[in-house]
Amino acid sequence: MDFKSAAREVLSEVGHPLHYSDITEAALADGYIESAGSTPQNTMRARLSVDVRDNPESPFTQTAPGVYGLKEWSLRGSLRSGF
Repeated sequence: MDFKSAAREVLSEVGHPLHYSDITEAALADGYIESAGSTPQNTMRARLSVDVRDNPESPFTQTAPGVYGLKEWSLRGSLRSGF
């Protein structure tokens, strides 16, 4: 599984935004990713930040510095509030 797919899986499971280092730790612990590199957290941060910045169709949103969630959560909240 690639880093973005792993992040999506972890975020879907926990149901709330997480810091990229927490996403990485959960993805490694659950076996979603294996990293031969010494800095998988930096890889996760880079993949998520570039995706949010460059991909209008990204499933991710940045909620605070280094913290990412899923766009679908904000869409569901908008639907519930009528906006």
